Amino acid sequence: MRLKINLATQPYEDARRFMISWSSIIGVLVLLLVVLTYGVVKHWQHYRQMSQDLNRERQILADMDQKQKQGMAILNESSNRDVREKSEFINELIRRKEASWTTIFSDLEQLMPSNLRVLAVAPRLQQDKIMIQMQLGGESRERAAELARRMERSNVFRDAQIVSESNGTAEIQAQPRGPAPTDPWRFEMIAEYIPGVALAKPEQPKGSNEADQGSGR
Repeated sequence: MRLKINLATQPYEDARRFMISWSSIIGVLVLLLVVLTYGVVKHWQHYRQMSQDLNRERQILADMDQKQKQGMAILNESSNRDVREKSEFINELIRRKEASWTTIFSDLEQLMPSNLRVLAVAPRLQQDKIMIQMQLGGESRERAAELARRMERSNVFRDAQIVSESNGTAEIQAQPRGPAPTDPWRFEMIAEYIPGVALAKPEQPKGSNEADQGSGR
């Protein structure tokens, strides 16, 4: 067996290969550092621009709020209170005039399921919105729920919901000799009305049409 023993005071090292390897590693790290630095700078510039835009929008909102407060303060003065009340009254009349009874009943007629009828309709203003409050009568709760779904799918009514309901079946059983009410179920429904919009009657599910036809027989 032969053993290679290096007795030199400075053993031989492949310095060239060492420098090439480490130079490549350092080059990759420097390139990665440049890329990361560029990304950080771009994100910081984007964030700075967004922050400036946000501050600008906040300043605009603050100015608008200040002007609104100044306007309300002027309207709340005793000398201008009559003008404000008259303006609110006129605006309310204008909003109420936008609700056409003929159009409302025509739209409801197109959306109304069978075996459900309107007993009373009353429009009212709520936060500058025209709300339609209806009293309905029908044979089952499913009909009122179907009307609410149809109103939601239309472009004339919005946020339709049943706020109260009552069933007269118990009264019929308690008083069998008395006259039976025309509508076993009574409902109160409320929905927002969008004036000046032509009704686009939504497509009804096939099962709903068949149920309406079956109920109308």
